[in-house]
Amino acid sequence: MSDTQPIPPVPSGTSTAAVVTPENGWGVASLVLGVASLVAVLSFILFPLAIVAGVVGLVLGIIGLVRVDKGRAANRGQSIAGVVCCSAALVLSLVFAVRVGTWVSQNRAPLRRLETCLTKAGDGREVGRCFSRFSIEISRR
Repeated sequence: MSDTQPIPPVPSGTSTAAVVTPENGWGVASLVLGVASLVAVLSFILFPLAIVAGVVGLVLGIIGLVRVDKGRAANRGQSIAGVVCCSAALVLSLVFAVRVGTWVSQNRAPLRRLETCLTKAGDGREVGRCFSRFSIEISRR
């Protein structure tokens, strides 16, 4: 079988131009940042990065929705999914930020003692003892 197929003739009076609505790169970018933000939140350590990416992705998703409303883009679903993912990541990362901030403010003294102990520690065993004492002190609270 041949890779080339003959093109059928176009009847006279018809147009061969197809109406193409441009894709929505803003919506795609928003969705990518939204998913990445959710992964960052779930990793817990990267939740501050999720705040930044969530805000940027939310703005991009809103721009994508505006472009869809004006007829300059097509994929509304990706923009909506990006806005939803970015919003969820923002809420979760802000909750984590408040929780971590509250925990740190309530445990300043043990954290200072841990810092002092780690500064004086010479080898891995002493570092382990520092963290062991810290965890015991925190668990008693």
